[in-house]
Amino acid sequence: MINSSKYQKLGLASLIAVCVLGMGGCKKNEFKVNGTVEGGSDKSIVLEKADFHGRWIPVDSARVGGTGSFSITSARPSSPEIYRLSLGDRYIYLPVDSTETLTVSSTASKFGHEFTVTGSPQAEKMAAFEKELLALDFNDKAKRDEFKKNVYSKYLKDAQGGIMSYYVLTKTVGNTPLYDVTDNTDAKYYAAVATAFEQFRPNDPHVGMLRQASIDAMKRKNSAAGRKRVVEAEEIKLIDITLPDETGTDRRLSDVVGHGKKGVMIVSMMNEKESPAINKALADLYNSRGGAVTFYMVSLDSGLYEWREAAKNLPWVTVSDSEGRNSGILTKYNVTEMPAFFIFDTEGQLIDRAVSIDELKTKI
Repeated sequence: MINSSKYQKLGLASLIAVCVLGMGGCKKNEFKVNGTVEGGSDKSIVLEKADFHGRWIPVDSARVGGTGSFSITSARPSSPEIYRLSLGDRYIYLPVDSTETLTVSSTASKFGHEFTVTGSPQAEKMAAFEKELLALDFNDKAKRDEFKKNVYSKYLKDAQGGIMSYYVLTKTVGNTPLYDVTDNTDAKYYAAVATAFEQFRPNDPHVGMLRQASIDAMKRKNSAAGRKRVVEAEEIKLIDITLPDETGTDRRLSDVVGHGKKGVMIVSMMNEKESPAINKALADLYNSRGGAVTFYMVSLDSGLYEWREAAKNLPWVTVSDSEGRNSGILTKYNVTEMPAFFIFDTEGQLIDRAVSIDELKTKI
């Protein structure tokens, strides 16, 4: 059993340290979880935090009062994290994004099964998700697959890198993951959440794991010949781009990739010293596929006249981003070196990336 007095002392010491460092700004660096547990008088309720290895680390604890009330204050995490309240072997999960105050109401007998959470929209959504999951017949694969599709549309699709999307994606029931990173049919969900994190929270520490997991899943999917893709194309969209081509006409990425052909988005600089050789190699690859692949090249050149002259000679769609090296595309697609190559399947889904033309050849 967790020694609650020990954790209360540790919590108090942490709180004092935060207040001293903040010079009176303590409240700005804390979040609070309070509420009631009916019938839980004198029981120990523990606040735990998830680490990156799936372990739960006690942060602080409190004794439930005679009226069932409790309150725990803890230092705000440096980035959004998942916490949980534990009462014995039952849990209520909480997303902590800032200095919010979350209020939890439950009973000792049905803790983790019947409860309410208020204080932030994300916390309320997580509570709703948990209740829906509890009502699911998890052993029925057909129901579980339908549930995952609905969860994606309801909680993940527009989450914009919220910590709840990470939690839902990595949720396990018993020892079974809800979205299995080793299952080829779940690869699209990992790719969608990873892309959202890279776009909206590029510095979040969860990004690396999500991106690597999605890339590994896509590689396994590509190597499994004959596997049927069961996640409908319209469920998970690419991050679309609209930029002008050399004639000034706006061209959308989604109009070029997919539509029955594999597609490649290239992010490059047209006026670099090595660009002519790269374009020649790309032209050879493009022509060798006999029209079975489409290219959408994004150029980040500052010299628009030179770019237009070069673009006129290329047989694929070439567009220019006037933001140059400040382009948001670099963040959205996590581009650190150029040229960068992104590969889309015949239905327009991002499935892989390549760092060289030789690697691109092998993947398309």
